[in-house]
Amino acid sequence: MPEKKEEKEKTPFRTIFLIIILIIIFVFGYIYFFNKPKSLNNAQQVALRTITNPVANLDDSQAIALFNETFVIYLLYNIKANKLHNPPFSENTPKIEMKIDEDIFNAEVKDGRIYVRKGQIQNEDILLTTSKAEAVKMLRNKDYVAESFNDGNSGITLISSKTELFSKGYLSIYNELSGE
Repeated sequence: MPEKKEEKEKTPFRTIFLIIILIIIFVFGYIYFFNKPKSLNNAQQVALRTITNPVANLDDSQAIALFNETFVIYLLYNIKANKLHNPPFSENTPKIEMKIDEDIFNAEVKDGRIYVRKGQIQNEDILLTTSKAEAVKMLRNKDYVAESFNDGNSGITLISSKTELFSKGYLSIYNELSGE
């Protein structure tokens, strides 16, 4: 008789354990299948291929004088900011603020597209700081990005929590900037 009572006590524990495991599998399945970054469609891929480097036909002084949102967009695509995404179960888009000399730009990533405007943004996740001269060097040589941040010529300030940054995909941006 004592064995049957012990087995009856194990049954609710097993049921609860099984339900918890199923919930965990469902949550990870949802995150993996429904909230992964969307791949670019053919039209977006063609548009990205047609984006030309804004400093390509300019000398450094011209590029610095003409520096605008187009330069920022190109730089952000170079560091793969378009791969950022909303955290699971959220509409909270990735937001980046950039202080480039005295100019402030803001960027928001929606469905793999980067939207840049001049001015500050509310609830930014990170702040990037650099000079126009450094940004031009980064635009001329993609490999120089990590060097600029590692040498202290450019900087990154994390504003959102590390959990939120991780859930939005900033780890790849950080790796790109730090060269790791």
